[in-house]
Order: sequence, then C-alpha cells, then structure tokens
Amino acid sequence: MSKNKSSILIFGNCETPSILWNAYLASKDTPHVNRQYIVLEDKPTTLRIGSGGWAEMNPEELLRFENNAELVVFTKELISSKVNSFSKPIKNALTHYFQWVEQECIAFQSSSSELDPLFSNVEQLFFKAPLLLPHPKVTLCDEQGNFSGVVNFELSFIIEDITYLISLSEGQFIRKSERDLREQLMNSNDKIQYINLKKPNEINELDTIFINELLSYIPSLNHFLEDNTLPHSIYHLSGLDALGD
Repeated sequence: MSKNKSSILIFGNCETPSILWNAYLASKDTPHVNRQYIVLEDKPTTLRIGSGGWAEMNPEELLRFENNAELVVFTKELISSKVNSFSKPIKNALTHYFQWVEQECIAFQSSSSELDPLFSNVEQLFFKAPLLLPHPKVTLCDEQGNFSGVVNFELSFIIEDITYLISLSEGQFIRKSERDLREQLMNSNDKIQYINLKKPNEINELDTIFINELLSYIPSLNHFLEDNTLPHSIYHLSGLDALGD
C-alpha cells in the first residue's frame, strides 16, 4: 500500500495531526513505530510496553536507573505523561490497567515453575504486557490521498494484528459527525475493532468492573504472559534487536 493510502495512528497529545501526516508522507527512514505515531499497515503484530520505538530511550537515560523497579515507574510515568491533564478518565484507565498488569505478573511468577530465572521477576514481566496508548487518532484521507481528518478515541491496543480503538463514553451522547467518521474507519479496515466502555472509577484500589469489561471485549489480554517471548525493557540498542528476528 502506498504511503498516501496508509493510515497512521497518532497517540498522545497532538493538536496538529495534519502536520504529522505530512511529515509521515515526507519521511524516508522514520520507524513505523515512533514516539508520535504508528503506521497501521506496518504495525507490529502485538505492541507491548517493552516494544521498541514508542519510547525512544538513549543510553544516557538508561544510566539513571539503578534497577528494573525504577524503570517500571519511569515507564508508567512516561505513558501517563502523554495524557491531557484534563482527561481524568484516561489517566484512571491507565492506572487501573497498570495495577492489573502488576497483579497478573505477581500471580504468574508465584504459580509458574518454568520461568527463566534471569527474566522472572515481576518488574521484567511487566514489559510483556500490551501497550495501552492514550488519545489515539487515526488519520483519514480522500481518494487522492489528501488528509481529510482524524477519528478520535480515548485508548488503543494493538494485539494479535488487531487495532482496538476504545472510547470511554458508554451511555453518553456522541455527535453524529463523530459516529459517521468512526463508521467510515471501521468499514475501511477489517483489522480495526471499536470498543465502547464505561468510564473507570477514580479509586485507589483496582476497578475490577472496568477491567473485567475490558477483558470481556479483548480476552487475549488475559494471555500476555503465556507466550515464549522473553521480556524486554523499553530500551532497545540500535541494531541488536534485528539479531533476534
């Protein structure tokens, strides 16, 4: 598929998606996963917290962490920093998702006897979880490939070659123009699924109602620890990752 026909998924705070779209069209060597957008035509099968590209850490940044626990805290803060300060429901969703992931890692570590001891601590297992992207915007273009707008959502996963686009608006009014754009997007790509959830509660303990509803729509989330891939932190040394492909 040519560049001007392939949508990109922009994530985080972005007030000028058309500028990113033009930059994408003009770029020759920008990675398909980077700190601003993901090229959906060339997306990874599953985008994990430990996948390369979205964080773009350099070696100097890595030196400031004394252990994996500090890197996990930094990673959660990095993802949360991409949320608009007025978007409480998205921040709450991220908080509950991180809590759930860490609980799953603790339970898995306690119950599994087949873990490689070098990669078995909870802080390393955390990076195997699918990456929950805030403020995803999927670009739309006309028949000539010109930018025509974006479809906005609150959250997104890429899991097993499906891009899940999540709204936290169940029971709330959605403008007809927004509904039409979403319908146009869903009809144009059979590897995109739309999910509408209730907003999570603003509580310190895990919101199990929100998490259970999320899992009911994306049951594959339950199995993120069961594959044989080794966990990888958000730091990827250029050139070495390709050796394992």
